[in-house]
Amino acid sequence: MAYINARTMINQFKRSFGEAQLNELGKLARFCRRERIVTPHRLALSMMEIFAASGAKTIADVQRAFNALCAQDVQYKPFHNQLSKRQFPTFMRLLLSRLVNELACEVLRFGPHSPFAQFTQIRLQDGTSFAVQSTLAEAFPGRFTTISPAAVELHVNMDLLTEAVNEVVLTPDTAAEAQFLPPPSERAGELLLGDRGYFDKNYLATVHRAGGSFIVRGKANLNPLVRRAFGSDGQEIKSGRGKPLKELAGRIGWHTVVDLDVRFTCDDGTTYACRLVTHRHPREGKPRYLVTNLDRAQFSAEQVADAYRLRWQIELLFKEWKSYANLRAFATGNAAIAEGLIWAALCAATLKRYCAHMTQRITGVAISTRRAAMCIHHVLTDIFQSLLHAPKRLAAMMTRAIDYLSKNARRAHPQRDAQTGRLKLDLRHVGTAP
Repeated sequence: MAYINARTMINQFKRSFGEAQLNELGKLARFCRRERIVTPHRLALSMMEIFAASGAKTIADVQRAFNALCAQDVQYKPFHNQLSKRQFPTFMRLLLSRLVNELACEVLRFGPHSPFAQFTQIRLQDGTSFAVQSTLAEAFPGRFTTISPAAVELHVNMDLLTEAVNEVVLTPDTAAEAQFLPPPSERAGELLLGDRGYFDKNYLATVHRAGGSFIVRGKANLNPLVRRAFGSDGQEIKSGRGKPLKELAGRIGWHTVVDLDVRFTCDDGTTYACRLVTHRHPREGKPRYLVTNLDRAQFSAEQVADAYRLRWQIELLFKEWKSYANLRAFATGNAAIAEGLIWAALCAATLKRYCAHMTQRITGVAISTRRAAMCIHHVLTDIFQSLLHAPKRLAAMMTRAIDYLSKNARRAHPQRDAQTGRLKLDLRHVGTAP
């Protein structure tokens, strides 16, 4: 692989993880005033290195990783004191925000003839929760007080085409999901995919008026007024006109897919007309309701159902976070440390995805982000060592890492992806051979 092909990635690493830049970020967060041994730069790199390796089980593990990477001999107590600062989570959250903005690149693109190519962004919205130390119940109360008295939830907005997050909000697990939906006024030209926890007919009507599009799974108790109904054979079900959805359940149940024009009554008394696509859930065996404002002339009911399945990509992101970036509870009753370590895990996960995405663009090989997350720690430590101690070796270490990922993290079944997987709607990998 030619060195020049990796130069963009090498330069990005120097900008994103430079000593002056990260130390300045630490001062901005008021995490440090004077640069001593545990500088923001050293701490950030050591955090990402140990979390990327999925080897951190205790804070002592993080401290030992810091000493190994930075060639220092900091004892546990002074290291713990640094993490105990209330500004520690602020610093790690600012670092994540920086990485999210700087390390995103387009990795997927719809073909020019796909109706989905018209959208500037396809947003996936969901949340993931997990328990933390029970002594943190006051700071992070959980929904299930008997089993998990303390828990947090991450509310995530993800872009499908970059496979990167747009925004992450950390709250106690008791916070409602729908309040973290993106502002509808900013959704013009975008498509939103959301699970049933995000169904809000008032919000969807506002998104439509702002020029945005959506496919959101409706709740089982939906009962809008049906204006027209079309069966899986494309023929209108005339007996469905003017009836509530619940009255039609028996008549449309035998159809694999039913495409309905419906009207909802909003909280302010106004009505909102849109489509509702029902199709049988492959595992549950009962209808799944997908509410959308996509034009039937451009988007068939089957395409709406296939597009909604793309929402699964955010579930895969959560799995990567928890399985390969140490996103879990640590044995600490300090809320600042607990929150800071969560942001550190997400920083490591963001870096892993960037390496996978850039490897794909540089080499032309379709890369699996899951496989990259599983194995990149074998070469990532050398990159961080170069950043800290031998900058002249960075280019060689980066080139080696790209070559390693291109051989060990490639997608297993790209042809199957195009037929039944995420590429079914003419979605293509950017930079790879057709």
